[in-house]
Amino acid sequence: MTDAAPSGADLLMYLNRLELRFDSSASLVASDAHDDPATLEWHCRAVLPLWEPDDEETEAANARLLASGVSLAQSSHDEGQELTILSMSGLTVDLWRVGSISVSLDARDADYAHFMPLFEKAGELGLHPDLEEGLVSGDQVVIIDRVRIAQAWRGLGGVGRLLIGRLLRWVAGQAALVATHPYPIDIPVDEREDTAREARDKDVVQRTWRSLGFEPFREDVWVMQPHLSAHGDAVERLETAFTQHL
Repeated sequence: MTDAAPSGADLLMYLNRLELRFDSSASLVASDAHDDPATLEWHCRAVLPLWEPDDEETEAANARLLASGVSLAQSSHDEGQELTILSMSGLTVDLWRVGSISVSLDARDADYAHFMPLFEKAGELGLHPDLEEGLVSGDQVVIIDRVRIAQAWRGLGGVGRLLIGRLLRWVAGQAALVATHPYPIDIPVDEREDTAREARDKDVVQRTWRSLGFEPFREDVWVMQPHLSAHGDAVERLETAFTQHL
């Protein structure tokens, strides 16, 4: 019999044990558009390491955390098991050095085509003129391609948003702009013809990003400009709300 997953309140007790992990790669030299050295592909995770079960209580707690829906992935290594709670991946573009933004994005999967409006009618450093004021805070564009959070951690008052905000502090340090394409990626492909459901789920995702200081720009691309206070203020409010668990 499978152990029941912890309740939402119980999961919050593990919030201060989460660790942030980062992986990134960039080419030294370019052999094609996909590996332009001015583009950095990155992947971030929020991970919950499981304690070594030295008594029955810890063993039972670990068993509940291994229940379906508590994590996106489980892994084991010499130091023990760990659970991936949230994952976020994307691309950072160095505007000063990139050869051709359009060619570099086009060389990747279709998801990145959504972000071309950021560079159409390009102004300074290839950025859309309506976004140039962001250059006061940096010379990079951070594109968030995908974010996923385990089902059990949803609806807990903003855990996912808190983790995204904490991750962006590291990922977007030199950014003039952070962009995403809010879409409910968990809808199965064979159910995306249900336009009413797609619209409802899309609205939920967009409201999530709006609450983090992102605003719609063009063609379902949403942007956050780090030189403005909206994002930082939103993350501070979340940190205050979760103070007792951090």
